[in-house]
Amino acid sequence: MNWKAIVLLVIGGIAITLLTVLYSADMTVGLGASITGYGLPLLWLKKVTYVVPGTPDEYSLYGSGLYLLADIVFWIIIVAVIYLVYKQIKK
Repeated sequence: MNWKAIVLLVIGGIAITLLTVLYSADMTVGLGASITGYGLPLLWLKKVTYVVPGTPDEYSLYGSGLYLLADIVFWIIIVAVIYLVYKQIKK
């Protein structure tokens, strides 16, 4: 595998990870705030909306950014497997 293919696999994995922010899940556990998680398969972005009027929404990386890193690695592996299957079929 050449460098160009590796760079494209990494870019593809990062792009898919960033697109997974379109998936959301409700993580609310109590009263006073609505918590929404974004990302797939791991929720790596957290949005907290407080019920009190006038308070801004808070966005933070869930799991200190480790979930984001794990998500990127997961999607790079998926893209790499698809690429390798494509190369085998193309032969």
